[in-house]
Amino acid sequence: MTLFAKILKKWKADQCGNPALRLPEFEYNNHPTINRIIFICGLHRSGTTLLERLLSSKFDVSYLRASVPESEGQHMQSVYKPAYEYGGPGRFAFSEQAYQDVEALTDFHMHRNKITDEWKNFVVGKSEVLLEKSPPNLIKIDWLRRVFPGSQFVIMTRDPRAVAAATLKWSKSSLPELMMHWGAAHSQALKAFRERDCTIVRYEDLIKDSNYELERTAHFLGLEARKRCSALEERHIELVNTNEKYIKAHAGARYGSGIWNHFGYDLSS
Repeated sequence: MTLFAKILKKWKADQCGNPALRLPEFEYNNHPTINRIIFICGLHRSGTTLLERLLSSKFDVSYLRASVPESEGQHMQSVYKPAYEYGGPGRFAFSEQAYQDVEALTDFHMHRNKITDEWKNFVVGKSEVLLEKSPPNLIKIDWLRRVFPGSQFVIMTRDPRAVAAATLKWSKSSLPELMMHWGAAHSQALKAFRERDCTIVRYEDLIKDSNYELERTAHFLGLEARKRCSALEERHIELVNTNEKYIKAHAGARYGSGIWNHFGYDLSS
């Protein structure tokens, strides 16, 4: 077994070595009704957890909480395989098998019922709108759209240089490869993008003016503000743009034009 294979095996065990369990600090809805799902789609280290926590704190949505990494819905269901089965952070969007596997799941009604039933065990809140986040959502928007008619998608982006450097320690890949992975994943998202049900939130804009970005996003999603905001985890209270320290890892490398230009990132200088 190669060193990378050993590292990946350990990472898988750390990520999902145990089944999803309810967390004692949350009050769960034992009989939730889910009529609409909002999917947050974005690579690892793009700010998806931050966005999910901010939206669920400020607006009337239900959300998932369990003893799995960042309470991601991918780890609370058994219909489709989670990202770690396809290489994990920085690799899953390269996997042809990932696309083949999801395209083979064609009984959309059955899949919807199965996923919904499994997620219902971990719903917090009384809203009939469920907010869910998982990195591989980014490459399966079309499939999720077919499984969950009427769903909406928030595509969360972050400077690909920052994402690449922040993911490096997990992927055991290289910065150029991670830049390519960003491009591969976001190319899939852009291909599936539809103005009627998709919106984009950039990490940089969220940090710069969170109130505006959250209100804009909530308006698109048709969400109402909570009468009282729920508490945030300490790590999400103070918003700081940490891109610079990660961009420095690229030592001034220029990546030219790419799919990132469509999302407002100029990496030519």
